[in-house]
Amino acid sequence: MKKILLSLMACSMAAIVSAQDGGGAQAPSVAVNFGKPTFTQKLFYEKLYEKKPFEDATLYYYDNGVYKIISPGEEHYGVYVVHGKMTDDEYAVNFISLPSTDWGGKTAMHALKFNRKTGKFTQQATWEDDPNIAPQYGRFSQEANTIADPRPVNWDNHNTTPGQRTVWPFSR
Repeated sequence: MKKILLSLMACSMAAIVSAQDGGGAQAPSVAVNFGKPTFTQKLFYEKLYEKKPFEDATLYYYDNGVYKIISPGEEHYGVYVVHGKMTDDEYAVNFISLPSTDWGGKTAMHALKFNRKTGKFTQQATWEDDPNIAPQYGRFSQEANTIADPRPVNWDNHNTTPGQRTVWPFSR
């Protein structure tokens, strides 16, 4: 019995070491599905984070709390929670990005407050590699999201994707 247990432990350890060393085994992962598309937001930053100086960004929201964001220099996925409703005059959204190259293989958190009457937002980002990111702000527009599968959408093609267009209700 001891021999069998030791053999099983040795096999388990070999598999763990092989996965950690990149020995051909795929890293463990979880599957995350997109819910139904809800809203799209186009953000125009007036106050930028100097390490990510991208003035424009587009968010694609899904009803199960999954999002995709694209900009001229970023493209990643994450999860969000809304405080209030996105149809309220004022609401807040907390985002946690999934680990991506955009954030050095780590997560980042963003807390945004939106005012639909003024078309303005504020943002506070937190990231382990830069825990003191200054607050950011800008303008936004919001419309229905018609993209069921955002995976092929990127910054170069997002304005040509059927059902999506850039609309700025406020002058730049």
